[in-house]
Amino acid sequence: KELIVYGRTFPCPDLVRSERFLNRHNVPYRMVHIDQDEQAGALVERYVGHRSVPTIVVARKGDLLPIEEPAPLPRGRPVRSVDRGTMITEPSDEALRDFLRRHGLLNS
Repeated sequence: KELIVYGRTFPCPDLVRSERFLNRHNVPYRMVHIDQDEQAGALVERYVGHRSVPTIVVARKGDLLPIEEPAPLPRGRPVRSVDRGTMITEPSDEALRDFLRRHGLLNS
């Protein structure tokens, strides 16, 4: 498994917070900037409905796609902190912690 963080090259408070969390807990990840990679931007838009960052995905090593198709977004609910199985967007620290633990990527 590999953790992919879809972000942007310019500052975003949610992205900064998630990066801090991952770095503080020594969780390895690969950053993909959707403002520099059109294919990655289109992928986030396809799954989320817009280019929201951070969108965090559990992928196969070297791949950009989720290891399993993410669950659909609940109707009428914002994307923030919705754990979709292999994808989470704009997570709170608590939601990110639970997501990572479930995938065996965080022990503490």
